[in-house]
Amino acid sequence: MKKLVYLILPLMVSFLYAKSLLTKEEVSFLEKHKELKVCIDPNWMPLEKNEKGKHVGMSADYLRLFEKSLNIKMTMVPTKTWNESLKLGKNKKCDIFSLVMPIEERKEFLNFSKPYLEIPLVLATKDNEVFIDDITEVTKTMGVVKGYAYAEVLKDKYPNLNLVYVENIEDGLQKVDQGKIFGFIGILSTIGYNIQKKYTGNLKIVGKFNEKLNLGVGIRKDYPILVEIFNKAIDNIKYEEHQLILNKWLSIKYEKVTYKYLLEIVVVFFLILGIIIFVNRKLSNEIQKRKRIESHLKRVIKGAKLGTWTWHINEDKNVINNRLTEILGYTKEELSNKNHLLFIVEEDRAFVNKALEEHIEGKQPYEVCYRMLAKDGSIKWILSNGSIVKKDNEGNPLIMAGIHQDVTESKKLELELKRQNEFIVQQSRQAAMGEMLENIAHQWRQPLSVITTSASGIKIKSELSQLDQKELFEFMNEIIKSGMYLSQTIEDFRNFFKKDKKERNILSTVLIEKSLQFLKSKIKNREIKVITDIQIKELVVYENEFIQALINVFSNAIDALEKVENKKYIFVTIKESKNKYIIEIKDNAKGIEDKVLPRIFDPYFTTKHQSQGTGIGLYMTKEIIEKHFLGKIEVTNEDFNYQGNSYTGACFKIKIPKNG
Repeated sequence: MKKLVYLILPLMVSFLYAKSLLTKEEVSFLEKHKELKVCIDPNWMPLEKNEKGKHVGMSADYLRLFEKSLNIKMTMVPTKTWNESLKLGKNKKCDIFSLVMPIEERKEFLNFSKPYLEIPLVLATKDNEVFIDDITEVTKTMGVVKGYAYAEVLKDKYPNLNLVYVENIEDGLQKVDQGKIFGFIGILSTIGYNIQKKYTGNLKIVGKFNEKLNLGVGIRKDYPILVEIFNKAIDNIKYEEHQLILNKWLSIKYEKVTYKYLLEIVVVFFLILGIIIFVNRKLSNEIQKRKRIESHLKRVIKGAKLGTWTWHINEDKNVINNRLTEILGYTKEELSNKNHLLFIVEEDRAFVNKALEEHIEGKQPYEVCYRMLAKDGSIKWILSNGSIVKKDNEGNPLIMAGIHQDVTESKKLELELKRQNEFIVQQSRQAAMGEMLENIAHQWRQPLSVITTSASGIKIKSELSQLDQKELFEFMNEIIKSGMYLSQTIEDFRNFFKKDKKERNILSTVLIEKSLQFLKSKIKNREIKVITDIQIKELVVYENEFIQALINVFSNAIDALEKVENKKYIFVTIKESKNKYIIEIKDNAKGIEDKVLPRIFDPYFTTKHQSQGTGIGLYMTKEIIEKHFLGKIEVTNEDFNYQGNSYTGACFKIKIPKNG
């Protein structure tokens, strides 16, 4: 009876909550229909996908929230293409579309809820193309997916764009990669996902439109009551729930390889080893005790889903339990008495052999993660631990034993997170590169003007026969100096994007100078004065990564000061405590709004106009400081005095360990 109560209680709570959220008429509608049929785009990751009959992606996570708040089941109608889904919707085979943009053509058979996702449109091209400020000026052929709402919006709004239809996202990116079209237009999340998955190093994002896709739920026309029901369900989604889904599918994380269960594995291993030795010594007197212990160990191993192996080194014979056969899909007979290294993927055999040799030589414990080829052709990741358990009289190893476990799913997650990390890092660097190029263009105007003026002077004086050797040398010196300045700017730009492999000493003054180097034109044009308080001579850090983090903070301060009418200041303090470096960057731009302050480091959050910011600069800074340097960054609003005047501004405080 208690079990029945525990099963029913969550359903009752959800049902009562739904009733409090909805009107009687809305509750009656849901009780009558019991289940809603859902159509999706079957190939639109990370937003949504039909993966072997299962609905996955961001929209799937949102539908689970709707199911919970409305207490109604939502079932995906499987389709192969988006156009097939639209046809089913027109024929009322679908009650709702999980993620859709409202356009006139669809209003004939659908109503629309308020949007719950807003995502920018971007252009992807080959990796060798330059960044594009205004995509609407591009005259080359660009692909859009036929049937997608934004394709029709762009055709109507920008009739001069040379747009062609492609079958799907994969078809569009493939044609760009093959040079059949110049670029492909899509939303940031799906293009970034697919480039990272298949086209890293070949394609990149070169620009974005001002338009964003406002995506909500599409509802069949004859169910108008569902519009308000879903609007209430969307309003009921908490900010934390939105952020959890975004972080799951879009955010980056610097993952470090950890061995969560290492202690447990080692304990079990040595428990097994100790029992084997103990039993061998006491075999004649303790047969019954051995049986009890072996029975207990089998339960432990089976419960932990661990495989055991015993390698007789001289005979090259390997004895295993059933777990490895379950993982790889072979029979026990196919694996027994064979060297399990033969089943390891060829590329991994060298480092596995090396790990075994080093353990046999006594250099280090045997612990390695490698790939094995299953019988069905799939790849399985195996974490294996072991040690020598028997030697001959001369100390030569005879038997090595250990355990292994299937870590395929965690390894896939690790690799996927790594891909997402690399994508957003690349996205951040591309944004930084675009801004730096803009500043470099401003910095080059003066030396280019000197070169042009000197060359013109040489030409005119030569034509008038008034050019003497002294003047010629003066002109040439100016041209050489300006050319060297341009060359140094290019070299600094190239060095910035090289990833540091080790920490290095950098003078505090040089750190600030390099961080502001590509922002000089903005600082000069906006008449901003930078005040420094350098209390330590140098820091030991990963130079380029730390400069990138500081540039994002400086850039934020410069943008905030744009609206200040009087004197504009940025104050920079570098000091130290016993174990940490402390860097404070403060402005007098009147501070950050209280409602914005808690979200300032969230991914894709920005208070700028959509054409001016991506919302990843400060998020990237936080990730670099906390995940790479193991430090901390925080921001507060501060009131302060300078030269007899009172000011208010945002203060970013960065603390990193001295051995970070």
